Amino acid sequence: MGKTRIALRITALALAGAMAVDGAGTAQGAGTPRPIKYVALGDSVAAGIGAGSPTANSHNCWINEEAKIRVPNSTKAYPRRVAAALGAQLDFQAYCGATVRGVRANQTRTLSKTTKLVTVQVGANDFGFADVLIECAVLGRPCMDDLRWIQQQYLNVLPGRLDKLYDKIRMKAKNAKVVVVGYPKLVTPTFNSTCMGDGGLPNDVRTEMNGAAHTLNDVLRIEAGKHGFDFAEVEPSFKGHAICEDPEWINGFSNPLVESYHPNAAGHEALGWLVWQQVKPTAGNRS
Repeated sequence: MGKTRIALRITALALAGAMAVDGAGTAQGAGTPRPIKYVALGDSVAAGIGAGSPTANSHNCWINEEAKIRVPNSTKAYPRRVAAALGAQLDFQAYCGATVRGVRANQTRTLSKTTKLVTVQVGANDFGFADVLIECAVLGRPCMDDLRWIQQQYLNVLPGRLDKLYDKIRMKAKNAKVVVVGYPKLVTPTFNSTCMGDGGLPNDVRTEMNGAAHTLNDVLRIEAGKHGFDFAEVEPSFKGHAICEDPEWINGFSNPLVESYHPNAAGHEALGWLVWQQVKPTAGNRS
């Protein structure tokens, strides 16, 4: 997708959001139905960690480790953009570090027959992908075997976990449109000596790292289709916008460290647009 086209589309989404919010306020004043209920499920990407908001800024994704109080989700995260564009009531359940099992156990509680839209982006954390990225890029440890093992787990174990989660989402939110959101590839295919923001990874590691992301997306797409859910394809639009590319939609090494290898604010604008394409024709039309 061209840079000018995506910029225009992001602007259009922002304008649509403003119009939707204004329209929702007017409509409610006239006594028309309330905004649709939208529940956003997922991990740190869905939560907006890395989007550069003051409410999503922590070294370990927690405010208080002992009390288990999580960092509030970013005001720039794509679910907030989508909710604004739809004039929807957002129930933002996503949190940093979530796994498929964690989403199923902890985030699906508020789903109900009144839920009209669900987005879910989870799976990357299930087999330690984030930890391996840090080991490769920050600590310089060998990680090829780990990345290959993760890909095998995505293929062989993750489908069963997703099946249970997606079954629960459909059971609890019978009338909802459900959109499964994919993940971008994070690094350029080849090493770039002028930019060390991605850790200066060797090319074979880059290939394996991007391969793991692609495998994850394949599994998410297939499982979404089995359950009749839509899939927001992310990889094509993020091509040319990895760490060290221009414009960069993925954070390189960041402070706090947890924001590294996560979509930045521009990335969340793009994610918002991609989800918007899935929901704008039909969200709110199901009864």
